Amino acid sequence: MNLLEEKKQLRARLKQLRADISAESRRKKSEEIHEKLAQLALFDDAKTVFCFISYLNEIDTHPLISQLMEQKRCVCVPKIIDKTTMIAVNVTDWEELAQDSYGILTPISSEAADVEFDIALTPGLGFTRAGGRIGYGRGYYDRWFSKNRVKTKIGLAFNEQIIPELPIEENDVLLDMLITDQQTIII
Repeated sequence: MNLLEEKKQLRARLKQLRADISAESRRKKSEEIHEKLAQLALFDDAKTVFCFISYLNEIDTHPLISQLMEQKRCVCVPKIIDKTTMIAVNVTDWEELAQDSYGILTPISSEAADVEFDIALTPGLGFTRAGGRIGYGRGYYDRWFSKNRVKTKIGLAFNEQIIPELPIEENDVLLDMLITDQQTIII
């Protein structure tokens, strides 16, 4: 089996694994992840945070984003510009977001933030303890990480998403930390 087919099958398996987590369990696990993140001094000290906006059965990041907005921190969220480009856009209010064609909340503005990020909270389908991550296969985060300054890249995951190994390619960017509902893994 070639690498492309291996990744396709792995993604399908990981999507199903996450979909099998009940809505109530996802809610509780998301809260536990938020608590672990809030206990980190580096999160408490972060002035600039890039955070994905959760969609479907991902870890719920809406409370985190609301908290950051309320604290008047610089919070940026992703905006897909084209098939290869994602930018970080500063938002201060939920009114600055609208649903895109997939139903994902995205910034109305297309003005990229030009800041160094203290933290980037990163989604994924699967993660390894060594900082490997597999997303949906479009490479947006790997390209974004290679062009933007981020002090600490943190993957947010349900514990079920931690797997022993992933097929890693040279353009895959490793994370610095993983936070799940059960553990904090510093790489």
